[in-house]
Amino acid sequence: MPLSDREQQILSDIEARLRADDPKFAKTVGTTTVSAHVRRKVKLAVAGLAVGMILLLLIIQSFWFGVAGFALMLGSAVYGGHQLKRLGADQTNRLGGQLRGGFDRYMRDKRDRGKEGG
Repeated sequence: MPLSDREQQILSDIEARLRADDPKFAKTVGTTTVSAHVRRKVKLAVAGLAVGMILLLLIIQSFWFGVAGFALMLGSAVYGGHQLKRLGADQTNRLGGQLRGGFDRYMRDKRDRGKEGG
């Protein structure tokens, strides 16, 4: 349901006050996306996999290094997989919204042309 003109004006006023009161926060909120946050978490999971691999190779020194490395790799893989799934869902939702919006515009234009002609 779209916002009325009055609601849009109120929202614009709130946004302008926020930018005036705390420009750093407004910039951070305006530029951070869900996908950027998830990508950061995926990079953390890849780093965990790398550290886990190094620890796994240290099994020569101690059996417990190998166990810790395996556990870290397993945890990082599960965490990274979950984050990639979340990123994929976000991208799918965005694409789905674009497709629905395009289809809705197409149908509205087609209906408007039908009214004009008849």
